[in-house]
Amino acid sequence: MGTHRMFFVSDLHGSEVCFRKFLNSVDAYHPDLLVYGGDILGKVLVPIFDDGGSYHWYPNGENLVRFPASELPRVQRAIADQGRYSVTVSPERWDELQGRPRELEELTLRLGRERVRSWLKLIDERLAPRKIPIVMNVGNDDTDDVLDLLRREGPSNLIVPEGNVVRAGPFEIFGCGYANMTPWHCARDLEESDLRAVLDRTSSQIGDPARTIFDIHAPPIGTSLDLAPQLDPKLKPKTIGGQVLMDHVGSPSVRGLVEDRQPVLGLFGHIHESKGIDSIGRTPIVNPGSAYFSGNLQGVVLDLRDGELASHLFVTG
Repeated sequence: MGTHRMFFVSDLHGSEVCFRKFLNSVDAYHPDLLVYGGDILGKVLVPIFDDGGSYHWYPNGENLVRFPASELPRVQRAIADQGRYSVTVSPERWDELQGRPRELEELTLRLGRERVRSWLKLIDERLAPRKIPIVMNVGNDDTDDVLDLLRREGPSNLIVPEGNVVRAGPFEIFGCGYANMTPWHCARDLEESDLRAVLDRTSSQIGDPARTIFDIHAPPIGTSLDLAPQLDPKLKPKTIGGQVLMDHVGSPSVRGLVEDRQPVLGLFGHIHESKGIDSIGRTPIVNPGSAYFSGNLQGVVLDLRDGELASHLFVTG
């Protein structure tokens, strides 16, 4: 089987600069395969207010900043690099949208789809001519529209493993972008029993576990990959003595599947704070973490040799 190198990231949530860094990683790390573990969409729509010849906005919802028309592209790019979307509106129009949550949500999703299309175009331009494959799956924050976009408009070198076992080099990759229920009830959150049913149904396609890699968005419970802050009723982190209290929030069903099948490698994301590597039985499991809002790409270079993980390197930049 020889040596096979992959570069794995997850949870970039619309960050333009992080996604471009991800594609540029082919020149830095020379992987045979790129893997994106889900949560493609951003979460926030930022208004830029048109004052008639000049503009103003509130960076991170804080102090008002005014700027001339010549600075508009720079501000739009800064917002995109944080994984957010922007819309140029009058204050009156923004107030109107605030009172129409369904229209506001659809605008945000439309801008999200436009960014996904632009990313697919970048993949086609930068990776397809070099015949570098990229596995790209959805996460719990991604809508079915995004999954349809990947499948319908993705270039020839894009592999979408959601709900399937797909071939990538010498390995088969099993993909699942659903997650166990979160306090935010996201687009692809499921109750644990429903997630178990999805995994039971789709994992029946798995052939030889010794040649299979799991690309599952939600991490298995009870490892170093699924530690997240405990939340109070207002969804604020709980603290004691200034220290944030953490808890295991992964999926028992995902853990059960890893324990049962023992794949050659498990790739997980979802919990941004839980970057790390662990193991369940013979299976090494990895979460690259995410710091997308800062514009820093977190990823992990994985070298598999003769069907086993030979080395790993977490990188940030």
